[in-house]
Amino acid sequence: MKSISYKSVDVFTDVLRKGNPAGVVTASSELNETQMKAIARSVNFSETAFVLPATTDDADLRLRWFTPTNEVPLCGHATVAAFHALAEEKLYGMKKDGTFYFRAETASGILPVEVTKEKGKARVKFGLPLPSFKACYNKPQNIDILRTLGISSEVIEKHLSTVMSGGNIFFPVRRLVTLLEIQPQFDSLGKILKRKNIMGICAFSLETVDPQSSFHSRYFAPNDGINEDPVTGSTNGPLGVYMVRYGIVPAKGETIRMIGEQGDAIGRRGRVTVEVKMSDGRPSSVSIVGSAMTFGEKQIVV
Repeated sequence: MKSISYKSVDVFTDVLRKGNPAGVVTASSELNETQMKAIARSVNFSETAFVLPATTDDADLRLRWFTPTNEVPLCGHATVAAFHALAEEKLYGMKKDGTFYFRAETASGILPVEVTKEKGKARVKFGLPLPSFKACYNKPQNIDILRTLGISSEVIEKHLSTVMSGGNIFFPVRRLVTLLEIQPQFDSLGKILKRKNIMGICAFSLETVDPQSSFHSRYFAPNDGINEDPVTGSTNGPLGVYMVRYGIVPAKGETIRMIGEQGDAIGRRGRVTVEVKMSDGRPSSVSIVGSAMTFGEKQIVV
């Protein structure tokens, strides 16, 4: 048995106990998968990130992410948490202030990370895979899912597309108040998602709490042990591309920046900056940007 240190980090916020909490183990090279799963179950945040040596010369380090129940191929907020923790511990060359660039080996490919460290605080930009969207017109499937969310098809914004991307369905909800009042039947939702091989549901609205934001969202993934994720980087990034792809946000300039809101409905207000790079009038890459705050460090025996 060995004692392992992990950090508890709030992500996409500058206020403690807001945003999305994640666990981070910065020294994971001696852990096997069974031990990582055990740590993630014990930490019991939506995701825990494990930092490992890269297995390829094309990357600087490797990241693995686990929910309390299983490993996931991509996690935005736990990545921000991981690089925040590495900068805080002055690891991977981040002893002084400055801007640092990394290539992170993940189950979703080798992804770019930029860390800007100033006065000891880090701001992390994480490049996500560019999403593709498939319109969902399977009405019986949609109606079943909407019923478990406690809403009807009447509240869906008819002028926007309901789409599938990255294993998730994105439902556009007309009114923010409706979105905030959603109370899913998680057992029923989990059964439907499992039967239809869907990872999670992202419901979003173009109405926002803050006037400078572009969209507000909520994300439900009960089969991953996450009834509701407070702030989800891996859905805010695709939502940013969606906004450009479907002409909601004007495609002007080489870089389009927008803010996604999440977490307000469950008292975990968080804000995600999304950057969409353009090439020949189309999105060519997407990144999420955020800061974080460490609120605890503990030892666990595995």
